Amino acid sequence: MKITLGGLLVSLCLGCGGAAGGPRELRAPRAQSDVTPPPLDGQIDDELTVQLAELMLNERADEHAVPLLQRALVKQPDDARVHYLYGTLLRDRGIYAQAEASLRRAISLDPKMAPAQAGLGLLYDLKRNHAEAQRWHAAAIALDPEVARFRNNLGFSLYLAGKNTEAVVAYESALKIDPAAARVYVNLGFAYAAMGQTADAERAFRQTGDEAAALNNLALAHELKGQPEKARLLYNKALGLDPRQRAAAANLEALDEGNQPQIDPTPKGATP
Repeated sequence: MKITLGGLLVSLCLGCGGAAGGPRELRAPRAQSDVTPPPLDGQIDDELTVQLAELMLNERADEHAVPLLQRALVKQPDDARVHYLYGTLLRDRGIYAQAEASLRRAISLDPKMAPAQAGLGLLYDLKRNHAEAQRWHAAAIALDPEVARFRNNLGFSLYLAGKNTEAVVAYESALKIDPAAARVYVNLGFAYAAMGQTADAERAFRQTGDEAAALNNLALAHELKGQPEKARLLYNKALGLDPRQRAAAANLEALDEGNQPQIDPTPKGATP
């Protein structure tokens, strides 16, 4: 199966097409976790229940987070954070209608909860309603302008909508806040590449410090622009530098099989 640009939405150590790009909140599809389950009901207080649920979400242990959040919803029905976490969980499982209801409930309970606004923006990006998504990303930034990932989310939404010049502005504003954000540099590189600014794209990709990953990203950028031979050359170069570069190997295999790259905002990454 083709590695897609949804790979940018991850902490792309997850076998995706690019490397360490995309909104931080988005996460990879779940595998069964070996995380130890939390204590049984009655052994932990309400606040610890919510904290454990958030930990399980961050550890990609949804199977343990579900009962914790369901318990919290019963005992703390007016807790905005509980509705936000539950909405995030539902969104990442593809249950979009209920996810939206939970996220909107969180916002109604706490209109200044920037992560819930950002989470709703990500949901609309997944539904490919980027105009509505950008409205919520902007709202999150307005509430908390010093959070780089909110600006990264906006940039990626603009990129998905084909507004690459605006995406570059959003990414650069994120980097002013967090100059070491490798994820943002990768996304910036793809925006530059989509604009035909290959040298700028290459420079951005190399800011992550991993030459093989940079070459893989540059190859994918060429593939997305319909330049398969340039892409093949760069994939092979990446693998020559690091034969363990799994993303490059998977992308090269997909290219040889004739599969086409595509933008697919699939949930990946860590919760905000």
